[in-house]
Amino acid sequence: MEQEDGRTGDSPGSARVRPPSSTERPKTGAATGVSRGPFDRILRTTDSGGGGDHEGPDRAAIYVAGTIIGLAILLLILLLPPISILSGGGGGDGDFQSEPGVADQYTSTIRSGMPGLPDGLEAASAMFDLAAPEDQQGASRITVPLKEPQTDARNLGMYTYLDNGWVRLSDVALIAGGEAARGDVQALPGNVAVLKRSQSTLAVGGVLPAGAIVDPRAESSLTVLYPLVFLTAPDGGLAGTPPAVPPAGYEVVPGVVTLNPEVINDILRSPELQGAHAAAVADTVRAGNYQGINIDYRSVATNLRDSFTAFVEVLDQALEADSRSLTLTLPMPLATDGTIEEGAYDWAALGQSADVLIVAPPDLNQSVYFQRAETALDYLVDQVDPAKLQLSIDSLSIETGSEGLRQMPFDEAMAISAAVDVKSTDGITTNEQVQIVARNQAPSEGASGMAWDDTSLTVSFSYSGGGGERTVWIANAFSVSFRLELAQRYELGGVAISDVSAAAADVWDPVQQLADTGKLTLTKPNGELLVPSWQTAEGAGTIAPLVGASVAWTAPAEAGTFEITIIVSDGIERLGQTVPLTVDVAAAPPAAE
Repeated sequence: MEQEDGRTGDSPGSARVRPPSSTERPKTGAATGVSRGPFDRILRTTDSGGGGDHEGPDRAAIYVAGTIIGLAILLLILLLPPISILSGGGGGDGDFQSEPGVADQYTSTIRSGMPGLPDGLEAASAMFDLAAPEDQQGASRITVPLKEPQTDARNLGMYTYLDNGWVRLSDVALIAGGEAARGDVQALPGNVAVLKRSQSTLAVGGVLPAGAIVDPRAESSLTVLYPLVFLTAPDGGLAGTPPAVPPAGYEVVPGVVTLNPEVINDILRSPELQGAHAAAVADTVRAGNYQGINIDYRSVATNLRDSFTAFVEVLDQALEADSRSLTLTLPMPLATDGTIEEGAYDWAALGQSADVLIVAPPDLNQSVYFQRAETALDYLVDQVDPAKLQLSIDSLSIETGSEGLRQMPFDEAMAISAAVDVKSTDGITTNEQVQIVARNQAPSEGASGMAWDDTSLTVSFSYSGGGGERTVWIANAFSVSFRLELAQRYELGGVAISDVSAAAADVWDPVQQLADTGKLTLTKPNGELLVPSWQTAEGAGTIAPLVGASVAWTAPAEAGTFEITIIVSDGIERLGQTVPLTVDVAAAPPAAE
C-alpha cells in the first residue's frame, strides 16, 4: 500500500518481495506437498546438476525478481501465502472491520477465508485486513498479490466487504507480469480483496453510434457492444463499413438500421427480397466473425406484422446454422384505452426466434417514461422469457420544446444550465453593483431552477427559450440507477445503454455495481449541490451571495476586463463556465453645490 505522500511500511503479517533463502522454506515440487506462493514462478529455484541438493536462482528469475524488489521500495505489496477461499463466508475471526485498524505503521493481515461472493464474481486474491497510522488513512494506492497470474485487468476490481456486502472500490492495473493488481482508493478500507467477474449477473449492452469510439469508462462494464454500422439497401443487401472486432472483454454484435422506413417495408412485401436480405445479413456476420447481429427496424408498417415475423424466423435459421445470435431492437408496446398495442411486432413469436430483444421507448419523453415502461414490462414478461429482454436506457440528456424532443451530450445540457446574463443597460462603472443571473435557472427569468423530478426520476430544469418553455432532463448516474432498478425488478436479462461514446454521461458506476454484485443503491442528489455557485478572481470585484441563481456583483475600483465563473452541478459533476465582463469607467459627475 502506498499513501499519496509515498511513505511505505511493512507489517509482521506481510512480506517484502524478495527471493527466499533455502533456509526459509522447503523445496517446491510434488514431493514436498508444499503449496507454491503467488510469486514462486518468478522466484523459482532449480536443482543444480542431476538432482543434487544445491539450489540456485534462474537468471531470468533474478532479473524479474530484482525489478519487483525495486517496486517494493516504492509501495507496500500485500504478499502472503495462498489461502483457502471459503464459499460459505466467514474467515479468521469472522468479524469484518469496516474501517482500517490503527497501527504505528501500515500493516496487512491475511484472513483464512472470506464472505460468500455473489453470482458472477470469484476471488482472484486472498482477503486482507488493513491498518495504518490514524493520520495516514486517506487516499491510498494498494497492491495485492493474485492467486494466479492474470492477463486482462478489465474483469478485475478492488473490493471491500462492508455492511454485509461487497463494495467495489476501483479498477485495477496489473503489475509484475500479472502476478499482482494495483488500485487507487479515496480512503483506506478496513479490508480488501481483488475479485474477478467470471460472468455478469446482468448483460450490459452498449449502442455505439456510427463513427464514434467507445468511452474508456464503459469498457469494463460492457458485455456486448452494438456498433451501428450497417444500412439496409433496397435490394436486400447491406451498406456500410464492417467494424473491426477489438481485443476486448465484450462481444461485438453490429447493428443494422434503416433511415428510410419504406426500404425495409418494400423488402418485407417481397418474399424474394426477404430471403436475399436474410442471406446478406447472415453472410456479413459470418465474414466478420461477429457473435451475431442486432436488427433495429422500429418503423415497420403495422400491416406487415406477419411478414416481419416470417423474416425474423428465416434470419434466425440462417444465423443458427453458424451458431450466431440474433438481437432485435423493438419499440416497447403501448397501452391504449387499457389495451396493449404491439403494432408490427408479435413479441411472443419474435421471442421464440430471437436470442435478445431490446425494449426501446417509443420516444424520448421522460415525463411518461416510467408509466409506459412499467405497463410494457408487466405485459412483456408474460409474452417473452424475461432473460431474453434488455431494457434500453438513455445515457444522453434530453430536451423538449415546441419543435419536439432531441438528445444532447451531457456537456451541452450543463452549458445550457450555465447561461449567464448581466443586468446592465448603460454599461458598468467602477464600484457599481449589478445583478448577474443564471437565466435558465433563475425564477425571475421564468426558469424553474435545477431540481430532482420525482416523475421522470431525473435531475431536470425548465426555462424560457425558443418557442416557449423548454425542459431538459439530465442523464447521469442518478437517473440511470432508477432505470436499472426496473430491469432488476422485472428480472430482465440485461440493459442496453443507448450511447456508449464519450458524448454520453458517465453512468457506469451503478451499471457496474449491478452487473458485478446484483445489488443497486438508489439515491437522489443533494439538493444543495444543484444550486449554482459563483467565483471571482482576486481583484475582480465581489459577489454576494456566493450561491444562488441570481446574485449581486460589485465591480472593482479599477477599470478593466474581469472574469466571473458560475459553477453548476447535476449533483455529481461540477462544471465552471467563465463569463468575461467588461467594466467601463466613466468620469464622476461634479458634486452639486
